[in-house]
Amino acid sequence: MNTLLLVAIVGVAAAALGMGALGNQIVLDVQQLGVGETNLVSPISEADVAFEIARQSGGQPLETHNVISACYIHTGDSAGLDKGDRVFCKLTDLAGNVAAEGVTVLSADVPSSQTFTVLIDTADFPANKVQNIHDVIIVVQEG
Repeated sequence: MNTLLLVAIVGVAAAALGMGALGNQIVLDVQQLGVGETNLVSPISEADVAFEIARQSGGQPLETHNVISACYIHTGDSAGLDKGDRVFCKLTDLAGNVAAEGVTVLSADVPSSQTFTVLIDTADFPANKVQNIHDVIIVVQEG
Protein backbone atom coordinates (compact mmCIF):
# COMPACT_ATOMS: atom_id res chain seq x y z
CA MET A 1 0.00 0.00 0.00
CA ASN A 2 1.48 3.34 -1.03
CA THR A 3 0.94 6.48 0.98
CA LEU A 4 1.11 9.93 -0.54
CA LEU A 5 1.29 12.88 1.80
CA LEU A 6 -0.38 16.04 0.64
CA VAL A 7 0.27 18.93 2.96
CA ALA A 8 -2.18 21.75 2.70
CA ILE A 9 -1.35 24.62 5.00
CA VAL A 10 -4.30 26.80 5.76
CA GLY A 11 -4.07 29.56 8.33
CA VAL A 12 -7.38 29.63 10.13
CA ALA A 13 -8.30 33.19 10.97
CA ALA A 14 -10.69 33.40 13.89
CA ALA A 15 -12.28 36.57 12.53
CA ALA A 16 -13.39 34.83 9.33
CA LEU A 17 -15.11 32.04 11.20
CA GLY A 18 -18.10 34.10 12.27
CA MET A 19 -19.65 33.36 8.87
CA GLY A 20 -19.82 29.60 9.59
CA ALA A 21 -17.51 28.39 6.82
CA LEU A 22 -13.97 28.87 5.68
CA GLY A 23 -12.67 27.87 2.27
CA ASN A 24 -9.41 28.33 0.41
CA GLN A 25 -8.01 27.29 -2.92
CA ILE A 26 -4.50 26.10 -2.27
CA VAL A 27 -1.73 24.48 -4.21
CA LEU A 28 -0.67 21.37 -2.34
CA ASP A 29 2.91 20.89 -1.20
CA VAL A 30 3.28 17.31 -2.37
CA GLN A 31 5.86 15.21 -0.58
CA GLN A 32 7.41 12.99 -3.23
CA LEU A 33 8.17 9.48 -2.05
CA GLY A 34 10.22 6.89 -3.89
CA VAL A 35 10.10 3.11 -3.83
CA GLY A 36 13.29 1.60 -5.23
CA GLU A 37 13.96 3.42 -8.47
CA THR A 38 10.37 4.56 -8.91
CA ASN A 39 8.83 7.78 -7.66
CA LEU A 40 5.23 7.72 -6.49
CA VAL A 41 3.10 10.20 -8.40
CA SER A 42 0.48 12.18 -6.53
CA PRO A 43 -3.07 11.65 -7.85
CA ILE A 44 -3.94 15.30 -7.14
CA SER A 45 -1.74 18.38 -7.19
CA GLU A 46 -4.20 21.06 -6.12
CA ALA A 47 -7.48 21.15 -4.25
CA ASP A 48 -10.08 23.44 -2.80
CA VAL A 49 -10.56 22.81 0.90
CA ALA A 50 -13.60 24.04 2.82
CA PHE A 51 -14.60 23.37 6.40
CA GLU A 52 -17.91 22.73 8.11
CA ILE A 53 -18.17 24.50 11.42
CA ALA A 54 -20.62 23.24 14.03
CA ARG A 55 -21.58 24.22 17.55
CA GLN A 56 -20.77 21.75 20.32
CA SER A 57 -21.37 21.90 24.06
CA GLY A 58 -19.22 20.40 26.76
CA GLY A 59 -16.74 21.04 29.52
CA GLN A 60 -17.19 22.28 33.06
CA PRO A 61 -19.04 24.58 33.36
CA LEU A 62 -21.11 23.74 30.29
CA GLU A 63 -19.85 25.88 27.41
CA THR A 64 -20.65 26.05 23.71
CA HIS A 65 -17.85 26.36 21.14
CA ASN A 66 -17.37 26.32 17.37
CA VAL A 67 -15.66 23.14 16.19
CA ILE A 68 -14.59 21.94 12.76
CA SER A 69 -16.77 18.92 11.99
CA ALA A 70 -15.89 18.20 8.33
CA CYS A 71 -13.41 18.91 5.54
CA TYR A 72 -14.81 19.27 2.02
CA ILE A 73 -12.13 18.51 -0.56
CA HIS A 74 -12.65 19.48 -4.21
CA THR A 75 -10.13 17.75 -6.48
CA GLY A 76 -9.77 20.64 -8.93
CA ASP A 77 -8.32 19.83 -12.36
CA SER A 78 -6.17 16.96 -11.06
CA ALA A 79 -6.49 13.38 -12.27
CA GLY A 80 -8.77 12.44 -9.37
CA LEU A 81 -8.82 9.62 -6.82
CA ASP A 82 -9.72 5.95 -7.05
CA LYS A 83 -12.26 3.81 -5.24
CA GLY A 84 -10.67 2.39 -2.08
CA ASP A 85 -8.27 5.30 -1.53
CA ARG A 86 -8.19 6.51 2.08
CA VAL A 87 -8.15 10.27 2.60
CA PHE A 88 -7.22 11.76 5.97
CA CYS A 89 -7.90 15.35 7.03
CA LYS A 90 -5.69 16.22 10.00
CA LEU A 91 -6.17 19.49 11.87
CA THR A 92 -3.06 20.73 13.64
CA ASP A 93 -2.47 23.33 16.32
CA LEU A 94 0.14 26.10 16.34
CA ALA A 95 2.84 23.66 17.54
CA GLY A 96 2.10 21.25 14.67
CA ASN A 97 0.42 18.63 16.88
CA VAL A 98 -2.68 16.90 15.51
CA ALA A 99 -5.67 18.32 17.40
CA ALA A 100 -8.35 16.36 15.52
CA GLU A 101 -8.66 14.24 12.41
CA GLY A 102 -11.02 12.36 10.19
CA VAL A 103 -10.67 9.69 7.53
CA THR A 104 -12.83 8.43 4.70
CA VAL A 105 -12.45 5.45 2.40
CA LEU A 106 -13.71 6.41 -1.04
CA SER A 107 -16.61 4.17 -2.07
CA ALA A 108 -16.35 5.24 -5.72
CA ASP A 109 -13.86 6.93 -8.03
CA VAL A 110 -13.62 10.70 -7.54
CA PRO A 111 -12.87 12.25 -10.95
CA SER A 112 -11.37 15.69 -11.43
CA SER A 113 -13.48 18.67 -10.33
CA GLN A 114 -15.50 16.65 -7.80
CA THR A 115 -16.03 17.23 -4.08
CA PHE A 116 -16.04 14.66 -1.29
CA THR A 117 -16.38 14.93 2.47
CA VAL A 118 -14.09 13.82 5.29
CA LEU A 119 -15.91 13.93 8.62
CA ILE A 120 -13.85 15.10 11.61
CA ASP A 121 -14.25 13.16 14.84
CA THR A 122 -15.95 15.69 17.12
CA ALA A 123 -15.16 13.42 20.10
CA ASP A 124 -11.79 15.22 20.03
CA PHE A 125 -13.58 18.22 21.56
CA PRO A 126 -12.27 20.56 22.93
CA ALA A 127 -9.05 20.07 20.92
CA ASN A 128 -10.85 20.74 17.62
CA LYS A 129 -12.23 24.11 18.72
CA VAL A 130 -11.82 26.49 15.80
CA GLN A 131 -9.46 28.80 17.68
CA ASN A 132 -7.08 25.86 18.35
CA ILE A 133 -6.63 24.97 14.66
CA HIS A 134 -3.72 26.44 12.71
CA ASP A 135 -3.13 24.14 9.71
CA VAL A 136 -4.71 21.25 7.85
CA ILE A 137 -2.84 18.24 6.46
CA ILE A 138 -4.43 16.10 3.76
CA VAL A 139 -3.04 12.56 3.42
CA VAL A 140 -4.02 10.26 0.54
CA GLN A 141 -3.31 6.56 0.98
CA GLU A 142 -3.85 4.69 -2.26
CA GLY A 143 -6.10 1.66 -1.91
